[in-house]
Amino acid sequence: MTTWINAKEKKPVAGLMAWVACPNDYLCQHQVFLAYYDSDEVWRDCSGLAFGRRVNLWQYADVPECDISC
Repeated sequence: MTTWINAKEKKPVAGLMAWVACPNDYLCQHQVFLAYYDSDEVWRDCSGLAFGRRVNLWQYADVPECDISC
């Protein structure tokens, strides 16, 4: 099982999808999102937009390939 990595201590390889845990003070817990760290050292969501939340923890995500024919 993959363990969560502190985002202040280590950054992932650029372009690889990761699960990121971001604090939610209202819920008093972390929320998890799918994102990636780009070559400009910016977290981006799965659509490519800059991720506007503070990332505390991350772990690589195994994203399955879709091989279903049309």
